[in-house]
Amino acid sequence: MRAIGLTTRVGICHKGPPSRLADKIQPEGGSYVAICKVPYLHSFSFTRFIESEEPRQLGKQLVRNPCHNRLVPRISWILISLLFAADLQGAAISGFAAGFANQTPGFWGIEFQSGAPDERIAAVVLKMPGPGFFDFDGVGNYQNQTAPIFDPGSSSGLSAAQVFFSFTGVHPKVLKITFAPAAFALGDRLQFAADIDGLGSKVGGALGGYGGVRITVALSDGRTGVANFRTDTEVASRATVDIAPSAVPETGSTFWPLLCAVLICCILSTPLRTTGKRLSRDDE
Repeated sequence: MRAIGLTTRVGICHKGPPSRLADKIQPEGGSYVAICKVPYLHSFSFTRFIESEEPRQLGKQLVRNPCHNRLVPRISWILISLLFAADLQGAAISGFAAGFANQTPGFWGIEFQSGAPDERIAAVVLKMPGPGFFDFDGVGNYQNQTAPIFDPGSSSGLSAAQVFFSFTGVHPKVLKITFAPAAFALGDRLQFAADIDGLGSKVGGALGGYGGVRITVALSDGRTGVANFRTDTEVASRATVDIAPSAVPETGSTFWPLLCAVLICCILSTPLRTTGKRLSRDDE
């Protein structure tokens, strides 16, 4: 029984499992050392000691292992698919109105519920249904308001300085809300007060009538979605805007990782040829 210092190089190639290949075994310092001289795309070497009565048989067994890995192309394509799917994620934004428009500070709400982490809401447009309109005349409405009032107590992730309201006249039917660049992120919520009139009631449930308030959401990458409020309860209405994934991944997010994955797949799909030499007594 002899102790053998075995220097082994492990390589990952096109077909077959990762293998240890030895060109020959030669004595070194009283022990046998396996030397690998096979070109690899990815390889590393290490030395370990084992006990064997037949070092030459060990060397023959090592050089016979195949150096082709059929799993590599499959794994590469899986990685490519995951990279591509990561950027093909849709978004969901919830719009709601709850309470009393002339009493509730956070009567209106918009929440970014799901989507990619780098997506942002750029703008939201609310259009009142039927005879309804926003009441900004400053007479007998919520806090005698002449514009929507941001509610810091119920909003999350946003500040008043990041939200901009625009409308025409004191009784507009359309209210547009824009946001500072990169401000309205996933998980954030905007709530504000904007009194209403013309629907026969100031409760949140009234906003589901006449077809419901129409909400349009635009994301920072240009995608948009539209939905209509539906009455949940007497004092609450709600709508969910679902925005489809982008047809083409954003250049800055996954283009380079995707390109690298394609190149790796192409390289690893090319068969690599290896040679090994059977051991003879002259090689000892």
